[in-house]
Amino acid sequence: MKKIVFLLCATAMLGLTTSCHQSTDVVPNVSPVVIDESRTLMVTTNTPADITYQGKTVRNVTRAVFENTAAQGKLKITPTSDQYYDQDEMAVDFYDQLTLSINVELVKKPSILVSQEDAKEGTTVTNDADNQESTGTVATINVSPNTVITGSSDPFSITTFVPAETVLESTEVEQELAANVLVIRCNPDNTTFSEPVSVNLGIENSTGFDIECVSEDGSETLPMTDLGNDRWQVSIPHFSDWHNVLKATIIEISEGSDVTTGTTPIVTGNNKLRFQQKFGALETSEMRCILVTTFIGKKFGDYFETEKNATFTSDAPGFATWRIIHPYKDVTLISNIKRFKARVFGNPTVEIINTQSEQGGHSGGSIN
Repeated sequence: MKKIVFLLCATAMLGLTTSCHQSTDVVPNVSPVVIDESRTLMVTTNTPADITYQGKTVRNVTRAVFENTAAQGKLKITPTSDQYYDQDEMAVDFYDQLTLSINVELVKKPSILVSQEDAKEGTTVTNDADNQESTGTVATINVSPNTVITGSSDPFSITTFVPAETVLESTEVEQELAANVLVIRCNPDNTTFSEPVSVNLGIENSTGFDIECVSEDGSETLPMTDLGNDRWQVSIPHFSDWHNVLKATIIEISEGSDVTTGTTPIVTGNNKLRFQQKFGALETSEMRCILVTTFIGKKFGDYFETEKNATFTSDAPGFATWRIIHPYKDVTLISNIKRFKARVFGNPTVEIINTQSEQGGHSGGSIN
């Protein structure tokens, strides 16, 4: 019996305590919303690696996120497997962006090696199946029988990869852009020939673009012959890393925005709103060509979304209706006879557009 009385008393006291916290009919006034302006760098790779930016290292991962980081710095990626080449250190610059995404394809060492004698006798040097699948490119080297080879006597190999550098650009009509979209690595490095050797490429959905072949140091530019049916040919005087540079011009820009709204409860004092922020650019032309997707990523940033914080203060509890505006530019480019499009996202704004009291019967308030 005493136990029952005690429970009843406790219940009565709980009801009394609850009744003291009545909801108010005061419409909150809130401050302008402030978005967290710290910088975020996201790096992804195709195989586990140690990823270092500005002295901070994340080990044995394929994705690393660096929060509250520097706007400029050096990025170093070291594969954990010796089956991959080491990645050269690269410079990073956010420019006016708060977040930057960089996708780095670490290059696997070739499994197909052809002796120089066999190559001169007609054996085709080609990239292996894994490399063909990862880059959408079939690459071959053909050496004529009478070619005099100077340099290393090591066997020949060829592999292709997407370069890691990202050089963000502004968007203006008639602006001419160029990006290194595919690298052809011919080994052994610095091998020279008495007459140029033929490199043939089959790149998915690539016919009709403006592409040239540039040496690793930028001192030599060679014409790329479009053979049709997604096949290309270039004659190179020596082995090295040869860069396929795609050139395009912006011919049209239109502006728009993605708008999201919602309502959330707020408290007196500091309030935090978490939202998904869009960064970089999306290809919207569906070209399904690695050259186009790489070009857009290099010039406008790889697309991704991440959570960001927005904060504001309120002088009373209640509810706030918010609006998030993600501005974007739809950019149309032309490269020779091919047109393609990208949606390039800018920095968002977050607004409180209305407030309500806790009772929900009144709305309005003010944004200070």
